[in-house]
Amino acid sequence: SSGINAEYGDGHKILHLTYEELTLEKPAAIRKINLFLGYDELSEEDIVSVDKATSLDPTKLKPDQHGKPGRAKEMLTQEQRSRFNERSRVEFEGFEGIPQSYTDEN
Repeated sequence: SSGINAEYGDGHKILHLTYEELTLEKPAAIRKINLFLGYDELSEEDIVSVDKATSLDPTKLKPDQHGKPGRAKEMLTQEQRSRFNERSRVEFEGFEGIPQSYTDEN
């Protein structure tokens, strides 16, 4: 998992959190978000409660709303992925600590 955050020169902070972290390691992602926001550590019971409160019922989603980690190549064209990656590079420019994988071409 990547670092907790990166800091821009003017003191703004951003949280590094990937879709994969949020879907495949949700309890760890919840802890990471909580820490980033500066809250006290959550109990396991709290983690379960937050997980449940922020989970979608897959039976209520349309077929095209089911996201799965690592599917960008089959869901987005190369041009769309390139535009997304370029926008990420522009938006994250000047931030220290952004993992290279956040802006790599895929």
